[in-house]
Amino acid sequence: MRIWGIHKKYPALNWWENFMGGHINLGRKITIFGSNAMCWVVNVKTKKYGYICVTLPSISEFRKRTGHHLYFSPNGTPWACTFYLGRDKEEKIRAIAREMNFGHNFDTDKHDKELSKLNEELSMMKFKFH
Repeated sequence: MRIWGIHKKYPALNWWENFMGGHINLGRKITIFGSNAMCWVVNVKTKKYGYICVTLPSISEFRKRTGHHLYFSPNGTPWACTFYLGRDKEEKIRAIAREMNFGHNFDTDKHDKELSKLNEELSMMKFKFH
């Protein structure tokens, strides 16, 4: 029997990379990602919003700077999120723009070019917050 955190899946990787960098599926709708590019995230799949993603506390320097956040994304990634709650005010504006253009849980493959163009345009804008 293989138990997460006890047996190495990839022998060439060290303990941390094996057990803290992967993911665990809890049924078909909940996934907990370890310390990888997504920095400790719980994803819950829904029909209406796509994935509801919540970042967990992490020792990552990036996460310490940006804080924890919650977002709704059709593919589980922040670049496609249509709702954002967190410290990054610019990301909140980008999420609102994506929701207005595509709605929640849109097909990211079908709208790949439009989404990339919108994200590029929004990243070039300079927002001023008082």
